[in-house]
Formats: sequence, structure tokens, C-alpha cells
Amino acid sequence: MTQSPVTTSDSPPVAAPYAAPALRPGGRAAGVAMLIAASLLWSLSGVVVKVVKIDAIAFAFWRSAAAAGVMLLLLPLGRGKLPPLKWMLASATLYTLVVTLLITSMSVSTAATGILLQYTAPLFCAVFARVFLGRRIGKGTLIAMTVAGIGIATMIAGSWKAENWLGPFCGLLSGAAVGALILVLEKIDRAAGGANPFAIVLCNNAGAALILLPICLGTGVLRVQPWQLGLVAATGVVQLAIPYVLFQHALRRVRPVDASLLILLEPVLNPVWVALATSERPDGFTLAGGLAILVAMVVEAVKPAQSTPDPQS
Repeated sequence: MTQSPVTTSDSPPVAAPYAAPALRPGGRAAGVAMLIAASLLWSLSGVVVKVVKIDAIAFAFWRSAAAAGVMLLLLPLGRGKLPPLKWMLASATLYTLVVTLLITSMSVSTAATGILLQYTAPLFCAVFARVFLGRRIGKGTLIAMTVAGIGIATMIAGSWKAENWLGPFCGLLSGAAVGALILVLEKIDRAAGGANPFAIVLCNNAGAALILLPICLGTGVLRVQPWQLGLVAATGVVQLAIPYVLFQHALRRVRPVDASLLILLEPVLNPVWVALATSERPDGFTLAGGLAILVAMVVEAVKPAQSTPDPQS
């Protein structure tokens, strides 16, 4: 994430807005490319959830365990310092909420509903950045957020069913957790003066696996077929570990709120892969909302980079 000369104290000054950390000069295009690649890989989760059909908590555990194992092997290849412990604990907790709530949402409702509600994250990220860090949001980003919000509202309006509240509720909570996680990940990298992205992904996934293991053992959901375990483990590497490393590098080049908008490609593609692999089909509302989200992503992606740091996120 972003290295910055700004103070790294735990509590930002209350009297003045909290300045956004300086980004790497000339690196926005590379950051945008990394975020798009990460979105493509993240979008595979829905189809795997629908194909393997195992307990949501067990899925989250095995996937995170596989991702942690791969990151442990690759740890020596990463550059940077080890992340601060207290912020890493906060990150691992939020990360566990993100992956567990999303898998639960997609398991009990449609993939489109779960993933799209998770992508209220840009709204939560912007609100958290404003409330807790005092950052202002640029006009271009506000326009993109508005267009994306219209798209998400369109999708929700077309698929909402009052009796199936658990899926949308978990998706919405996952969105809040993602918004907070993005800001915490930025804080981790800044506090460490450039943290090792492999170490961050390792700690998040190892933490998630440790938190979920007692729940899995208590509910007796760990037993799965070998083919299911193999597919979930492969998902942990391709769909979890690799894109989070890309995301961590991208946050050194793209501001957090901007990044949360640029990864909106995932909720558009996720239902598409599910539709191609299963009988689940997105409706007209989902397609219309997805188009609005794509427009928002393009608006944010073509925004010119800022040459100097400012208080806007």
C-alpha cells in the first residue's frame, strides 16, 4: 500500500482532515491493471460455490487454509517489512468476516445477490474514510459512486424477496467489512513503511482459517469429497491468494476509495460465470444494474492521476 511521510500514529488528528498518503508517481495505470486482473480472478468464487455445494463455513476454511499454505511457501519472495501486529489482527478479523459472509450469502441466495450487495463496499469505504480519517471525496469519484449506487439499487430491486433476508443481509454486512478492510490494509502498509504483501495475505488467510476451524469442528462440516477439497484448494490459490497480492500492490498506486470502485468488475462477471456453468440466470434488473456498474468503473478508471497528494481519497 502507500508509503507516506504522513504521521503513522494510531489516531488521526481530530482538528484537521487526515491527508491521504502519497501514491507512487506514474503508477496509476499499473494499479488499475492490477485491480482489473484481481477482479477477474475474484469473480470465479460464485461458480465454485455453486459447483462444490459444501457448507459455507467449511468452504471459507478450506479456501483460506490453501491460500495461507501457498503464501507461506512464497513468503521469501516478497519484499517489505512484516505488518504491525495490532493492525494485522484487525485485518484478519475483517477478512474472515468478508469471506465468510460472502460465501454464506451466495450459498443461501443467488450469486448475483450476494456479490452485488458486497459491492456496496465503495459507499462504506468512502463513509469510513470521511468519518474516521477526515478525507474528502473527489467529484469524479462521487459521480462514479452515484452511478454504481444506481446500478446496485437496480439489481437489488429486481431480486429482493422479503422471506429470503439472510442472503442479502450477509451480503450487505460483507460490503461494510470490505470497506473497512480496504482502509485497514492501507494503514498496515503505511505503518510498516511498505509491508510485504505476501505476509499480509498469509496472515489474513491463516487468521481466517484459525478463527473458522473451531466453528467447523463444532458443527462437523469439515468432511468433504476429495474432488471438492481439490477444487476449493485450487480456488484458494487462484481466486484468493493471487488477487489479494495484486490488490495489495495496487493500493500503493490507487487511492482506497478509487480502488473499491475499480474492482466493481467482479460483481458483474460473477453471475455471468455462474450462468455459464449452472442453470442460474441473471434477470433483466441484474443486467441493467451491471451495465451501470461497468460505466462507473470506466469513469473511475480513466480519471487522471493526481501528481501530488491531497486530502481527497
